[in-house]
Amino acid sequence: MSEIEQQLHEDRALRNAARRLVTSGLGHVKGDVAQKGLGARLLDRARDGAAEIAENSADLAANNRAQVGTGIAFGLLVFFGWMFRDNLADAINALLEAEDDSDGDSDATDLAEYPPEDPESPHE
Repeated sequence: MSEIEQQLHEDRALRNAARRLVTSGLGHVKGDVAQKGLGARLLDRARDGAAEIAENSADLAANNRAQVGTGIAFGLLVFFGWMFRDNLADAINALLEAEDDSDGDSDATDLAEYPPEDPESPHE
């Protein structure tokens, strides 16, 4: 056999071996997908990720109790402040009006007693 024929024979053998590897790997992948579908695999990966996040969160909360408690308290304060925002606004307005009334002289009464002079006003 000549040198070129020997090289051709070796190249075909390598090609055939590579083809067998690819087809066997493809067969394994198809078998795995047939046993467990793509959706089930994605669900398992999502569950594993969620479990890891929950574990990391539990570790963080255990190591930083004061910060987590402060965050929860702040969150509750914001939530209840938002829920009762109208009542809080009314209470603050009542306090401010009571403070203005206790001062005696207010700008609102001064304006009512002395309306602005405008000779060209259409409302007169």
